[in-house]
Amino acid sequence: MKTGKLIWGLILIFVGLILLLSNFGVIHFYWGVIWRFWPVIFVLIGINILFSQRNPLWGTILAILVTIFTLIFIAYRGTHVHKHSHHWWWGEMEDEKDSYFYPNSSFSEPYILGTNKAELNINGGATSYRLSDTTSNLFDADIKQNYGSYTLEKMTRGSTEILRFRMRDGKVKWDIDTTNEASLRLNTRPSWTMNVEIGAGKTDFDLSKFKVEKLTLKGGAAVFHVKLGLSQPFSAIHVEAGVAKVVIQVPIASSCRIQLDSGLSSRNFEGFTKQKDGTYLSDNYAGLASHRVDIHLAGGLSTFEVSRY
Repeated sequence: MKTGKLIWGLILIFVGLILLLSNFGVIHFYWGVIWRFWPVIFVLIGINILFSQRNPLWGTILAILVTIFTLIFIAYRGTHVHKHSHHWWWGEMEDEKDSYFYPNSSFSEPYILGTNKAELNINGGATSYRLSDTTSNLFDADIKQNYGSYTLEKMTRGSTEILRFRMRDGKVKWDIDTTNEASLRLNTRPSWTMNVEIGAGKTDFDLSKFKVEKLTLKGGAAVFHVKLGLSQPFSAIHVEAGVAKVVIQVPIASSCRIQLDSGLSSRNFEGFTKQKDGTYLSDNYAGLASHRVDIHLAGGLSTFEVSRY
């Protein structure tokens, strides 16, 4: 059995047991602790690289031991959280307050007639980003905030309007049960380049109405859902993930090529055929499809799913 499947099996058993014990009130588990251990992915990848050729058995044993030790430590930390402490990415901070409230906010950037190319850069974790609706402006955003604050910046490079939507730097309290929600809207006229970089968060992007030339997604412990349309003749998607779930939908009329660089990730590419060079192609890739999608997936211990609709 492959090392990746063994590790995923251990993780699923762990999550199932924690959920079961939590549901019956046996333990109270703080799920935010999990995301602080995502760098363990790099340890597992390193073990896989070092031992995959010389001694795969020892590599498998070490990877399993590291996984078990990490899960035990996570279980301990998740059930021994100080009642009044707020958890930050780089430590713990005692606070007399139990909750924070920040007013909701909205952002908008007008559309300049004749804008044919636009770039959107999104930075900031602990946020659920949703994008599906259109706007007569270039960009709109409505934020439901539990903490933190956001900024929208604009610059022009040649004929391209560049937007940077980000969470302000600073200490951010993060809890899996208390995240911000960002509802985004884009103009359909320009061809878009999008760069999304989130440590821990979620994106739900229905881009079927938009011209997406290039989409880059980077995340540590994140969930990415993306749906493409047929408005752009060629679309390129690049994903770099630590421990993440990535789901991409492409139109069945599109020809699609997938390149996967990952040793421990699981994959589900239904409707694609694996080639000798390790890539995956749709059955119409060699044809004269009016729309083509190239997808590059790179991840540590992630789940990748690409489907056609």
